[in-house]
Amino acid sequence: MKRVGLVCGGSGSSKFARAFYNYAQQVSGYDVGHIVNVADNYWYHGLYVCPVGDIIPHALAVTFYLSQGGGVDSDTFFGKQFLSKISSSPEWFTLGDSDSALCQRRAELLKKGWTISAITDFFRKSFAIKNSIIPSTDDPVMTFFRTAAGFMPLQQFWIKNKALPKTSEIVYLGLELATPNSAALSYVSESAIICPANPVTSILPTVLMKKFKKFLSKSHVVGISPFVGNNPFSGPAAKLMSIIGAEPNSFGVASLYSQFLKVFFVDVSEESIVLSRIRDLGIECVRTNITMIAGSSQAISKEIMDAI
Repeated sequence: MKRVGLVCGGSGSSKFARAFYNYAQQVSGYDVGHIVNVADNYWYHGLYVCPVGDIIPHALAVTFYLSQGGGVDSDTFFGKQFLSKISSSPEWFTLGDSDSALCQRRAELLKKGWTISAITDFFRKSFAIKNSIIPSTDDPVMTFFRTAAGFMPLQQFWIKNKALPKTSEIVYLGLELATPNSAALSYVSESAIICPANPVTSILPTVLMKKFKKFLSKSHVVGISPFVGNNPFSGPAAKLMSIIGAEPNSFGVASLYSQFLKVFFVDVSEESIVLSRIRDLGIECVRTNITMIAGSSQAISKEIMDAI
């Protein structure tokens, strides 16, 4: 069995995670481990929310509600509605009732001494998911924004404040001291795929861990661009890359991953000059269809898996 570490962000990675998962079930020879970002985990009203750690299992268990970017299909929101009535301020973070129950159970287990890894695996088994889902680390890492309005975590900056405060710096608090999970390192030691996701908040907090980056540098790493031209497939990637001084396009993403990236897949419509610039970084660049739509997932999965 060939082990492949799939480095995942949230909604931007979910379609690819599900496609690779389904492909690995149909084609023998692959053991896929889904490595999920932890730096946007967040305590909210006593619940421990793991956006990526929940979106990926939902996607693999086919409970993911694509039209809303996350959560459980046909979920209800009675808890949020009632909480809004009894809170002193409007509720800005949307959690469905099913997700709230999941986060409540996670908080209970954390207080009993369970690690995030153990909890994630417990949920994986509950959802009857066959392949591993591994938090990048069990150590506390959080993405913060240094803004004119103060130092605030990712969820408050992007959701509550709609990314309006002027930002001077993005900080991954705890990253320097974090140790990658050994299972995650095992999966990326030979082959890895970096799924399309916001590089700044979904991928860098994982791949910048010193030991993780060292393993990737010795591995065969394939990446998939989250951009078409200057436009991301979804989310705030362009704005956040500009904040850290990176070009908000496929070349900018390749540059951020250049210390370990071997092959980079970009959209079929990407301009030739972009491919040329990426190849000048010493990275093989492949222009192909990377838009996951009905009927395309198996062909895309096969092409990318063949590249590893």
